[in-house]
Amino acid sequence: MAKTIVVAVMILSAMLCLPSYANANLLTNSGFESGDFTGWGQWNGSNTAINNWGHSGSYSASGWSATATYQDVDITDPSAALKVGGYIYDDVAGNESLRDGAYTSLRVEFKRSDNSIVGTWTTGNLTGLDLADNVWNEETSIVTPLSYGSDIAKATLVWEVNNSGSGNGRGIFDDLTIESAPVPEPASLLLLGSGLFGVGFLNRFKNKRKG
Repeated sequence: MAKTIVVAVMILSAMLCLPSYANANLLTNSGFESGDFTGWGQWNGSNTAINNWGHSGSYSASGWSATATYQDVDITDPSAALKVGGYIYDDVAGNESLRDGAYTSLRVEFKRSDNSIVGTWTTGNLTGLDLADNVWNEETSIVTPLSYGSDIAKATLVWEVNNSGSGNGRGIFDDLTIESAPVPEPASLLLLGSGLFGVGFLNRFKNKRKG
């Protein structure tokens, strides 16, 4: 029994020492760490700004009135699951909460090679009442592009702010993502399988000796 426990502890310790699985974000400058909108297209860019604070790193992006910022990426395997979305901050303390009809949204448009939209994942229109105050709200989801339709070759991530003509406040965004959904590392699976085999072998050997 003692040997079995020792082997199990060794397996768990080795797994904890392995490097975590790294997911490649397809977006460029996803956290605005260049200090500007490099890599992003803008509509009504005069109503956007870079903040010198963020969810992670040193910067984030904000928009107000009516504006949108977007970025295109290629989708090479539409059947592979993706993590999409990002973080939104509701600045109640700064009197910048989205109110009086103003809202923000994140969306990912899945497109064919001719840029026709096949389907769209979206957070929906979020007002200050939909977001926790003065904290970063994670608005992400795991999606499979193929579930939206066929022939998907591209995706466009868009963050948008709309004041509906009379609203106030701003949307603040950071750490936007279109990336591969986490999967177990092959090395971790191999190590786990080897360890379980070893534990089973020791138990079998022990039982034979008793017999």
